[in-house]
Amino acid sequence: MAAKYTANLPQFAYTAQQVRDNEASAAQLAGLNLSQLMVRAADALFDLFDHELVNAEHILILAGKGNNAGDAYLLAELLHRAGRKVTIVAVFSPSLLAGDALRAYQRADAAGLNVLSELPKQHSFDVIVEGVFGIGFSGKLSGSLKSIFAYCNKDAALRLSIDVPSGIEASTGIVADGAFLADITLTFIALKQGMLTGSAKQVCGKLLFAPLGVAEAFSKIVNSTVSYVSHSAFMAMRLRRAHDCYKNQCGHVLLVGGNKGMAGAIRLASEACLRSGAGLVSVLTHTDNVAMVQQGRYELMVHGIETVESSREYVGALFAKADVLVIGPGLGQDNWAKALFDKSFNFDGIVVCDADALNLSAVSSLRYKQAVMTPHMGEARRLLTKSNTVDMSNRFDVAAHLQRDYDTTVVVKGPGSLVCQQTRMNINRSGSSAMASAGMGDVLSGIIASLIAQGMEKFAATSLAVYIHGLAAERAAVEGEKGLLAGDLFKHIRDLLG
Repeated sequence: MAAKYTANLPQFAYTAQQVRDNEASAAQLAGLNLSQLMVRAADALFDLFDHELVNAEHILILAGKGNNAGDAYLLAELLHRAGRKVTIVAVFSPSLLAGDALRAYQRADAAGLNVLSELPKQHSFDVIVEGVFGIGFSGKLSGSLKSIFAYCNKDAALRLSIDVPSGIEASTGIVADGAFLADITLTFIALKQGMLTGSAKQVCGKLLFAPLGVAEAFSKIVNSTVSYVSHSAFMAMRLRRAHDCYKNQCGHVLLVGGNKGMAGAIRLASEACLRSGAGLVSVLTHTDNVAMVQQGRYELMVHGIETVESSREYVGALFAKADVLVIGPGLGQDNWAKALFDKSFNFDGIVVCDADALNLSAVSSLRYKQAVMTPHMGEARRLLTKSNTVDMSNRFDVAAHLQRDYDTTVVVKGPGSLVCQQTRMNINRSGSSAMASAGMGDVLSGIIASLIAQGMEKFAATSLAVYIHGLAAERAAVEGEKGLLAGDLFKHIRDLLG
C-alpha cells in the first residue's frame, strides 16, 4: 500500500499566513473539512511509523494547546490501539484545548491513555514526537519549554516533529533559542518557506510531505512567488548545444580580480567558467599573477595590468569583447582594486559581483544597470548597513532588501540559498556543510557568468548555477564533508552540465 507521505517535495513554498488563511478553503474545495484534515494528518503520521519506524515500541508524545496538539493526540490514540507503548506529556494544560484539538484529546482519554503534565523520570524512548506549536510559533520559547526540549534534544531517541518543529517561525525561518531539533519533520498541505533555508533547514532534519488530499486544491487557490525547483526541473533547464556551434557562439566571459599575491580566487572562478561551458574565458588580473593563473589551464586568456590609469584603452577593449563580466574574486580593496571596480560600471552587459566587489559596493553610491550579486550573510550585512528596517535574522527580508536597494538579482548564500529577482524567489535544494571551504563562492560566480553568457535568462541561470554548485559539492563530498576543496567540484560540474 502506498505511503500517505513522500520525500518528493513540492516545487513551491508559502508563508505560514498563506497556509492558515487558505487551508479551510482548500479543504472545502477538496470536499473535506478541518476535522477531517486533522484525522488525515494523524493517519499520515501513523503511516510513517508503519513504514519507517516499525521497531519503535516506546514513544513519547509532547502535546501543546492548538491544532498541532490535536494531531499529536490522534496519533497517540492510533499508536496505542496498534499496541505501541505511548506516553503523552501535555506541555500546556488540556483545559486550554478547544474545538477539534479538544475532541482529539477526549478521544485519547477515552482510549485509556494517561496524559502527564511533566516528563517522566528515568524512562527511555525509541521515538519522541513533538506536537507543541507547529505553524503557529513566533517569538521566544519559555524557560520551561526550553528545558523540556533540551532534555529531548540530548536523548538518544529519534525526534519527529509534526508539521513544523517548535521554535521555527515558518514564514521567516528564524529559529528561537532552545528549539526542538527534529531528525524528521512531516509537514502538511504545503511547504512552509521558512523551513527550507538557513539554520531552520537543519532543525527540521529530513523533511517529508503529506498532501492530505488538499495540496492540489491549495495550489489552485493560492499563488506563490517562491519556488523550490526540483532536480528534474533543473536538469531540463540545461542548455543544449547545436551540432554546428563554435566557441564564439557559446559566450565570452571576462573575469576581473586577482590583486597582487591573490591569484587563487580568480583562477578558481575562471576555471569554473570554462567547466560550465563558456566558449571563451578571459581574465584581467595583476601583472604579477599572469603566469600563476595561466599555469596548467592554458585555455584561459590571461591579461595583466599594473595600473588602470596606464591601461585604460586596453581594459576598455577587453570589456568590449566580453558578454558577461565577473568582478570581485581576489580583487582586494586598495587603489588598484577600486580603479577596476569603478571601471566595471562602464560595462554594458550583465555583471556578476562577488567577494571584494561586494564590499566596495557597500561603500559606493554607484549601481550596476544589470547585475547578479552573491553575498553570504556577512557581506549582506555590510551591503545593508544603511538600511534600518531590515531584520538580519530573516533571510527572506535580507534578500528582498538587497534586491530593492541595489535593483539587481541577488543570491543570499548559505543553507537553502535564496535567489531573488524582483518578485521572484527560488530556494535552493542542494548543498552541503562540506562547502564551508575557501574558494567555493568564486566557483559559483564562474558558473553563474558562464550560463548567462551562453544565453540563459539571468534568474534562471543564477538559480540553475546555485543548484549545480551545491549538487556538485554533495557529490564531491561523498568521501567526507571535511577537506573538500573548491577545485574538487570541477569534475562534477562538468558531469552535471555537460
